[in-house]
Amino acid sequence: MKTTSLKTKGSPDTILLKKRLKVLRLEIESSLELLSVKEQQSLLTLRDVDFWSAIQLKTLAERIISTPTPEKTEQNEFAENRVAFMEYLQEYGGVHKSSAVEKIIHASVPTVIKYGEKNKLIVLNWGAENLYPVFQFSTNEKNSEKGMLKGVPELLASMKHEVSAVRKCNFFLKKVELPLTEEKISILEVLRRGAKKDEMEYFKILAENLGTQNAV
Repeated sequence: MKTTSLKTKGSPDTILLKKRLKVLRLEIESSLELLSVKEQQSLLTLRDVDFWSAIQLKTLAERIISTPTPEKTEQNEFAENRVAFMEYLQEYGGVHKSSAVEKIIHASVPTVIKYGEKNKLIVLNWGAENLYPVFQFSTNEKNSEKGMLKGVPELLASMKHEVSAVRKCNFFLKKVELPLTEEKISILEVLRRGAKKDEMEYFKILAENLGTQNAV
């Protein structure tokens, strides 16, 4: 009588474990591809038990990094908005570092920094280096006030409420409707062409209301 041998396929739990191991292997292989050559070489020198431990940590770290969270989304959007705003400022000359501002307004770097803190200058504190939007300065004798665009210091001094540097920039860059006219123009453009007394009085009112419910 001929006998046949039956191959066991394994229990359902064994099959599930094998599937999980397969997924884990793919994750590990993906994480290995993200390592530098130096990191890959250092892993090759490890004993099996240490190698397995290191690989698990690398895979876990990669999973945590790639997993989206509400906090990550918010912070990424914040960073992206900063980049977009910096690109927007490029249309108005970009930004200066403290060392450049020092030469324009003839003040030391510590004084420049202090002016930023006291709202005498618009400063973006977005990194190790303070950045100053170029549009607030002028070296043209016709509209320069000690290196500043004439009218800017007076309007900054009128801003009594706590507002961000971005809002201060937008105050000068967004278009407003001039009183008794239908002209819509940015405050920056008016200052560059030379603001009239009644225009400056209107702009000062806008500056005083910046950061309040009455802001335009």
